Amino acid sequence: MRIISNLRVVVVSAIIGIGTGYALKSHHVSNAQSSVGEPIVHAQATSSTARSKGKSAGSQPDDSPLTSQLSRDLSRSSPLDKWFYWMKALESAQPGDFPRLARLARNNPAIWRLVVSCWVEMAPRHLFDTLVSISKYGGDLPVDELGRALFDSWPKQDPEAAIAALNTTENLGMRDMWRIQVATAVTDNNAERGLELFSQWHLENIGPRMDAIDAWAAADPQHAAEFTLAHPSGFVSQSAMDSIGKMWAKADPEAALKFAISQPGDLSSRLATTVVKEWAGQNLEAASDWIAGTDDRIRNRLSPALVEAWAGKDATDALSWSLDNLHGAQLVQAVTSVMNGAAAKNPDAAAAMVAGMEPSQARAEAAGVVAQKLFPAFGSSDPVKPETLSWLTGLDAQSVKRVIDQVSWSWARADSSSMAKFLALAPNDEVPAYADSILARQMVRTTPVAALDWAATLPEARGLTAGAAAFAEWQQSQPDAAMQWMGNLPATDPRRQPFFESMVHSLAYSAQGAEQLSAMSAADQVAAQSVIAKMSLPENTRARLLDSLKPR
Repeated sequence: MRIISNLRVVVVSAIIGIGTGYALKSHHVSNAQSSVGEPIVHAQATSSTARSKGKSAGSQPDDSPLTSQLSRDLSRSSPLDKWFYWMKALESAQPGDFPRLARLARNNPAIWRLVVSCWVEMAPRHLFDTLVSISKYGGDLPVDELGRALFDSWPKQDPEAAIAALNTTENLGMRDMWRIQVATAVTDNNAERGLELFSQWHLENIGPRMDAIDAWAAADPQHAAEFTLAHPSGFVSQSAMDSIGKMWAKADPEAALKFAISQPGDLSSRLATTVVKEWAGQNLEAASDWIAGTDDRIRNRLSPALVEAWAGKDATDALSWSLDNLHGAQLVQAVTSVMNGAAAKNPDAAAAMVAGMEPSQARAEAAGVVAQKLFPAFGSSDPVKPETLSWLTGLDAQSVKRVIDQVSWSWARADSSSMAKFLALAPNDEVPAYADSILARQMVRTTPVAALDWAATLPEARGLTAGAAAFAEWQQSQPDAAMQWMGNLPATDPRRQPFFESMVHSLAYSAQGAEQLSAMSAADQVAAQSVIAKMSLPENTRARLLDSLKPR
């Protein structure tokens, strides 16, 4: 019996410590409680209390006579003898004895591990029911630790019993963690049953170890795919489909793709994508010929995966194939995939590829991807290279706008000077609506007057929008200087009203907004009341702001 074998191991450990046992033995008779330790004293006290209550009530028998006897034996034994008393008790223990045995062993790590091991092996369902009871009603045994030990072993001994136990519990805090342990362990030995459990128990955000799934998928990939589709479970199913696709692509990629495109849903699309990538990696020509020979619907569905794999070998050919064979959203997606790979390897070569493309949505997306490699990263202070600005200037308006959309924040922080020069010369159709304001807000933090002067050089509508955003930013950080600057503007300056309105809008959402509004001149307070009255605000916020503008 394995339990007895485990006990024998403990005896060997005890013998190693025999010297210590003899040293302690001389103190044992005169000072038994000190040598036994707190857990035994506690158990004796508990047992004594229970017996007293039993005698007084006349109806409470000892719930574990074996443990009571063990406690008495331990209290009058030598350190070495204690091991033999524990072994004798565990050889005779019944399931109902283990809770008190565990409490008695709690502060002795070696004995504790042995008791838990015996409990798990002899009576796993009893241990499970004990943990459920403690979880619901409280107790002094560690549920987490005992649960880990139980479900590390039980699914290997009797997986269906462990599964049945977990199917009977509801609203138990540790249940899902235990189910993950069981499903993972079952998958290691039976991939199909394990995947079924992940699906049945809705364990969607964690994946099993893949060795068993790989072997299962390789044995019969079509059956594996059908089973996975029938038992969906989030990340688990996605990982399984990746494995199935890789195995099937090695054996029969055409059959795998025919099956995948005949099935609906995201999992079948993932299967198809994996097969295409694997096939392209093995035989790019065969994969591209097969996809090119399909109808438009299938070609558009599979091509992004093909060109992503292709781009790793020859981005130029992958781009050319995409432009010749794809259209619409699939073309944009494929070109984006090609450029991601190409820009990661050689940004300058990727930029040249974009420059050679005809103006289109695909080119604009490609330019946006490449620009993120050419322009300084967010947080960098590196200037933009002149050749990068020349490349950007040579693109069509749609592509320029997409590039600025992608790099506005990082460009403004890293090199506001070059961005200011570029935007000042750029036609309106090349500039996203917010790009001027992003730059103006960045500039006003260091050179507020220069930022407002720059905004004034932009086309009128863009200049007013950017300048108003910058002024509101300035007023928040330096209200006196900002208001003095505005006060010096001529009465006929077209910036006065939009700048003032932008400032009030900003103050309305500021924690100190009411205080700053109340500090304005009487004339400005009247104007601010008119602005706030037209704003879309919660009524309590509006009332608080208007109250701050009342004469005191």
